[in-house]
Amino acid sequence: MASKTRKPSAAEIARREEQLEAAHEMLVAKTAALVTSEGWAEYLAFAARFRQYSFNNTMLIMIQLPTATRVASYKQWAAMGRQVRKGEKGLSIFAPMMRKREDEKTGEEKRYVSGFRLVSTFDVSQTDGDALPEDPARPVLLDGDSPEGLDAGLLKIANENGYLLRFGPSTRGENGYTSPSEKMIQISEGLSDAQRTKTLIHEVAHMLLHCDDKALTEDALLHRNVAEVEAESVAFIVAQAHGLDAESYTLPYIAGWSNGKPEVVAATADRVLKTAKQILEVTEAKVEEAAEELLPA
Repeated sequence: MASKTRKPSAAEIARREEQLEAAHEMLVAKTAALVTSEGWAEYLAFAARFRQYSFNNTMLIMIQLPTATRVASYKQWAAMGRQVRKGEKGLSIFAPMMRKREDEKTGEEKRYVSGFRLVSTFDVSQTDGDALPEDPARPVLLDGDSPEGLDAGLLKIANENGYLLRFGPSTRGENGYTSPSEKMIQISEGLSDAQRTKTLIHEVAHMLLHCDDKALTEDALLHRNVAEVEAESVAFIVAQAHGLDAESYTLPYIAGWSNGKPEVVAATADRVLKTAKQILEVTEAKVEEAAEELLPA
């Protein structure tokens, strides 16, 4: 039986907090270096011209053209120097109809969604023209093992919040996702131990940070970007604290979701560090217990 976990001293807690803050500062600095590089900046400028699609629209596109990779409107392609070929059939998606109304309390004009309509988009394969910039940095899946006991700690946090863990096939190329309505975290099958654990940290961070965040309904795209930056920043810090090197995956990931703005990463510091500490309190204890169980009696 494992011995009772020793409580860290005040000095150890202070030292750990300094280490976590240093890790976040390093993340901000390295992200800034990446997004200001010429190749990445060019790619981000291109990617920013294309809207990010909802799950329903993604499914619509897949049904109409399963091989689609980059989809945009006729005008967006023209702005990027590409022309939709004559005779190509558009891919229908839902687009919000925006209206304005005056706020009764403040008198300010505010925009709201009054409904949806179908609009046509086209995949890059349906266009000709200027070459598109290559993505110079893509997230690289982690390889190798993860510390014994780390997954158990993450599962404990999920269960204490009423969430179950499920493993299943990837439906949209994702490594994992969190479903607040089902109270479930799903991790895709076939990942290495290290990538599975890093993904589980990311999804547990989502669970703690965003599943009850009412503000997510106010500006879904903006908050989705910030939510991904926060969850992956937490994953980076927790993974690093446990000796997992997630840099090759995390840096390109959060650079893309921050839209090339390092200040977005920096602005999340308080929430990220608080959540990382919350996770580490449980996972470090579980890893320590696992290590003690391996010791000879």
